[in-house]
Amino acid sequence: MRVEAATSSSSSSSALMQLWRSPWTRWIGNRYLRSKRNSRFLNFITWLSILGIGIGVCSLIVVLSVMDGFENELKKRLMSSDLHILATPQAGMQGFERGRVPRNVSLEKQVAEWAGRHPEIESVWPVLSTEAILKSGRKVNGVVVKGVDESRLARLRRSVTELAEPSLLTIQERGQTIRLPGVYLGRELANEFGIIPGDQLTLISPTETDGPMGSVPRLKRFVVEGVYKSGMPEQELQVIFSAVKNVQSFLRRSEVVSQIEVTLKDFEGAPVLARELEGILSGWKVQDWVQMNSHLFASLKLERFAMFVVLAFIVVVASFNIVTTLTLMVLEKKREISILKAMGARDSQVAAIFLAEGLGIGVRGIVGGSILGVFLCFFLKRYELVQLPEVFYDRTLPVTFQPAVYLLIGLITLVIVLVACQYPCRRAARFAPLQGIRVG
Repeated sequence: MRVEAATSSSSSSSALMQLWRSPWTRWIGNRYLRSKRNSRFLNFITWLSILGIGIGVCSLIVVLSVMDGFENELKKRLMSSDLHILATPQAGMQGFERGRVPRNVSLEKQVAEWAGRHPEIESVWPVLSTEAILKSGRKVNGVVVKGVDESRLARLRRSVTELAEPSLLTIQERGQTIRLPGVYLGRELANEFGIIPGDQLTLISPTETDGPMGSVPRLKRFVVEGVYKSGMPEQELQVIFSAVKNVQSFLRRSEVVSQIEVTLKDFEGAPVLARELEGILSGWKVQDWVQMNSHLFASLKLERFAMFVVLAFIVVVASFNIVTTLTLMVLEKKREISILKAMGARDSQVAAIFLAEGLGIGVRGIVGGSILGVFLCFFLKRYELVQLPEVFYDRTLPVTFQPAVYLLIGLITLVIVLVACQYPCRRAARFAPLQGIRVG
């Protein structure tokens, strides 16, 4: 009897090499995979293994494609907004009061020169913002009021869906025609309050209070000049815009600024430009769109990883069926294994035969699952079958095609299959040449 010098583990680790060097091992492994007609149970669990791996791969492809689609849609909506880099003063700065500092002409000139050196910067706007309570009839809601210059308002009017008639912006008081300060509301907020352009509302400042009898809330009447649509429900529900002079009058503060907003033509370069702006604005806190939405992207990344791990267990469970299939096949082919060893086949070559069979099951499942997954992604993208609730940006599932991710899923699945094949391959390699013949 020939004694193999290498251990069982080393023979199984070299089985992959034997698959490449010895084509006859692949031929026998594929023949074993196809010749299960006499064993219905073995044939059943083989197809069950292929089906399980295929479902796992398909699920991973579809779920990750949909989640990446949601992230891309979110980035598109962030791109459509005007806020890509935000600079806010920090406590401790000279003149800092309630999130605002006096305007610095010299500093604004430096920022303008910096913006001029970068053609990818579309605009830079100083903004005066404050929190307020919006009251319309009996409804109240907390909002952020942003006072911007005329150029920013002109840009905002491009996204306005409804405008008030000029005659609705004025009122008659004591025989005089008075023009009320105008504001622009988001579509979500207007729908929630039932407000249309031309309606009047009241802004109440909860922080800016003073009076002869103590603290008195500051109130000011505004008229809704237009309703804008940004594509971001959170902004439409919380942010209203007005001319900076109107907000200055509301706060009774002039020549102050609470933040500087930068809009880019391509927001992918925001992190680099934000670091440059931070060097100019000493003492200011500068954030790019990634940092401002870091919690959101972190949660999406965590959800994607969690879904990948959960769905990968489908492949792991299916690999248990591969272990069962190959183990039963080893027991069924004892006689053939013994004959091969008696003819001079090495342990690694015997292991390679059953490794070829296991890989055949895995590759069939991976290819079938990948084809089905890509087909489902294409089907979901072309036909709007799944309707989402109104809380989502889009009512249909967004889907993106990621060939690199699909390849990675296939490779990871193949590694899981290779690990699952190790035990039955080592068991086959340990058979002595006369053991199967004696049993037979």
